[in-house]
Amino acid sequence: KALKGILVISTLLMTPVVIALSKYCLPSSFSMGAGYEDVQWWYCAVSIGMGLWSGLIIGYVTEYYTSHSYSPVREISETQKQSAATGIIYGLALGYLSCIVPVLCLGITILIAHSLCGMFGVALGALGMLGTMTMALTIDAYGPISDNAG
Repeated sequence: KALKGILVISTLLMTPVVIALSKYCLPSSFSMGAGYEDVQWWYCAVSIGMGLWSGLIIGYVTEYYTSHSYSPVREISETQKQSAATGIIYGLALGYLSCIVPVLCLGITILIAHSLCGMFGVALGALGMLGTMTMALTIDAYGPISDNAG
């Protein structure tokens, strides 16, 4: 649980840093070509921020649907007691269900980022999602070690 807190803390710390860097490193208004003649600095900050928070939400949803600590994985293991076919069908249905929130997060991020900055905004949103990747990989790498230590 402490490792998940690190992901939240890194997202919370990165948000004001992204806003500050966007304000001081970008001009107040600039052109991105046809259709995006008046791009404000905060459009870029919003695109990155949407990516940051979408990545956090996707991480939590992924953990919910794949961790044995939560009910979906336990329900799949319970269906295996009846037969393998029910386990496969239930697992497939749960896999489809687990894609809803991440797809919505990605879609909303892409829609807003593209509306503000075009394809550059989409790239910034992707950069935001990758911004906390080091912390997510730390959780993946050290999770089993800390689980065995306690």
